[in-house]
Amino acid sequence: MDKETWLLWLLADSQLPTGGFVASAGLEAALQAGLVSESAADGASNSLTEFIRDSAHNQARFALPFCSRAYEEAAERLSQVSYDKSNADDSTTTTSVLAEFLGLDSYHHAMLSSNKVAMRASVAQGGGLLSLFTRGYALAECMSDRRGQVCVGVAKQLQRLARLGEAKAHWPTVFGFVCAALGVSLAHTQQLYMFQFVRQVFSAAIRLNLVGPLRAQMLECDMHPYVSALLKEQAHLRVEFSSLDDLFGESAVYTEPILELYQGMHDRLYSRIFNS
Repeated sequence: MDKETWLLWLLADSQLPTGGFVASAGLEAALQAGLVSESAADGASNSLTEFIRDSAHNQARFALPFCSRAYEEAAERLSQVSYDKSNADDSTTTTSVLAEFLGLDSYHHAMLSSNKVAMRASVAQGGGLLSLFTRGYALAECMSDRRGQVCVGVAKQLQRLARLGEAKAHWPTVFGFVCAALGVSLAHTQQLYMFQFVRQVFSAAIRLNLVGPLRAQMLECDMHPYVSALLKEQAHLRVEFSSLDDLFGESAVYTEPILELYQGMHDRLYSRIFNS
């Protein structure tokens, strides 16, 4: 088994301590508002499946371009650092990677400003993954070379800035950076990002008693063709700050505004078990 495959199994672990288990991606609010039926488990085509499909499409068009751009920006600059253990000064690379990340992360934060619930969940999960990287993967032997230490330096500086309130460290951008730092390929990073999102919503559905664990596995298995088609159509998209791509909708955009509105209702729920 190669290193990348091993890392993929680690990152795909449902027990990955990033805090994703407390987020429902708006499913709890949609359930209480009547968008998703409590009898969602009945029938081949149901409101739960439609909700997850629409949510996955929204993720592929809005969050995935940020994740992909964060990956590429980090990977491009890290490629200039050799895989040896010399004491060369890599502060310039560290500063460059951090600066690009902060610009991208700030743009993501601005685009989420209308949805405080999603913003809170994204920052919480991003911070959780960043903490996992600095306190876990950063200590692994595979991160002991020059390139690895540059990545650790970037992560620690980002964590410090987040604690000071000078950075946000959102989930999509941190996910892209961490996968680039660990050496996971871009294609696998995109696939893993979408898989984790879909699994997270199904996990929330189980805890909301919308569907049982066995049927959830069947439904999640059947999501493969849809998610694969999404990736084939959307994986090439990257967030752009000021270009015609951004003006003509070829950058990061919301495709399901109604779902965003339902998610924004979450804090108004009288009774809830999820944070978002």
